[in-house]
Amino acid sequence: MAKHYLAVDLGASSGRTIVGTLKNGTLTLKEMNRFWNGPTEINGTLYWDFVYLFRNIQNGIALAKKEFGSGLVSMGIATWGVDFGLIDGQGKLLGNPVNYRDSRTDGMLEKVFAAIGKETVFQQTGIQFMQLNTLYQLYALAQSKNAQYLQADKLLFVPDLLNYWLTGKMATNRTFASTSQMYNPVTKDWASDLLKKLNIRTDLFAPFADSGTVLGDYKGLPVVNVGSHDTASAFAAVPVAKGEECAFLSSGTWSLLGTELSAPAINDSVLAANFTNEVGVCDTIRFLKNLSGLWIMQEIRRTWVEQGFDCTWDEMADLAMLSKPFEFFINPGDDVFMAPGDMPARIQDYCERTGQKRPQERGQILRAAYEGLALLYADTCEALEKLSGKKMSVLRIVGGGCQNKNLSPFAANATGRKVVTGPVEATAIGNLIVQMLAVGDIASLDEGREIVRKSFAHESKTFYPQDVDAWKAALEKWRSICC
Repeated sequence: MAKHYLAVDLGASSGRTIVGTLKNGTLTLKEMNRFWNGPTEINGTLYWDFVYLFRNIQNGIALAKKEFGSGLVSMGIATWGVDFGLIDGQGKLLGNPVNYRDSRTDGMLEKVFAAIGKETVFQQTGIQFMQLNTLYQLYALAQSKNAQYLQADKLLFVPDLLNYWLTGKMATNRTFASTSQMYNPVTKDWASDLLKKLNIRTDLFAPFADSGTVLGDYKGLPVVNVGSHDTASAFAAVPVAKGEECAFLSSGTWSLLGTELSAPAINDSVLAANFTNEVGVCDTIRFLKNLSGLWIMQEIRRTWVEQGFDCTWDEMADLAMLSKPFEFFINPGDDVFMAPGDMPARIQDYCERTGQKRPQERGQILRAAYEGLALLYADTCEALEKLSGKKMSVLRIVGGGCQNKNLSPFAANATGRKVVTGPVEATAIGNLIVQMLAVGDIASLDEGREIVRKSFAHESKTFYPQDVDAWKAALEKWRSICC
């Protein structure tokens, strides 16, 4: 008999609900609904629209129930990282959750380092330093004596909040908590000493619930605590064979590049390289680096559309290829590209500020962005091998970004590695795999990955490195200008 599972996948730019059907060892997907997601600025603050998101999730559940009826086995939610909602003593949301790109964390990294030292934070959390991390969001609230923060009874991370609205149960998912820079992956508990030194409240957190447990139900449908951080789910869906050593890249608004480890790697070299140890499903560690992804392309396109120049993603990729290679160099991970805004102008300013000419043509701007991402991947892959002690000749790219016409071949060229792409809906598929584990329909993560290999082989494409010497020279020039 076929079994059906519902995955809710909320990325930082779109959301979707997808039903996975497992029949005769093969998984197929059917999208129920898709909807926009992103920040809305109100009086200088960037908010998420959570009522809108929840309504669309409810609509997706209703559509799935109507089509699949009692054959729908379970559901699970995975979302972008670090953000949260504050709940009062009556269980009510105190305000719309704030977007991680909001300016309230400006300067908070430096203040935390001045208060307790960068090394102390890393030793207790093993997490990459990014000003958007939950730690700096809460530090900003504590420093400003924010009324909602002081009034709150509980903090629920984004997927935990949605699960609470569905089931009435408050719980914290470890895969998500580990992205906050407030969780200790060695002790598998909150870094309470760290929080106390920063005068951040330690009484806000709901009990932990591991991935693969059933939290409750929504109108009779079991709600599974999956790998609720979207990268945890995406990594679970990478169709790597047992024992295969490869690098993983989950590509979307963000690029998450790393590998799986059995235990955290917390040492001075990892700190210097600003890598991160996040919790994965099935007691794994996602050893990776959070890199800028297609966000920069999304903002370029949004700006041009507002200026009257509409173009598709494929047209943008084609336009870039009309320009000369390696004419302009940018680091897409630079802080100047973090917030929403006029991204083409920022790229022009960046080039001018770093002693380059100012790109004038749209194709030049796009080519600089695509090449910048690929060179950033190459630089990170070299560090990943050194830090992990693994030799990785293959880069597996999953997620929506693997469909980009330029990015996958550029990544192969820049890294000097074979690139294998797919599946596209990796976050949803990893979500579904954990649901299957939770209800006993598969026995292991390896079994789930074998299902992925069998089911989505038709999506996979392979790219081999081309023009390796030219890309190696470009990488050295990129490092001299951008690093």
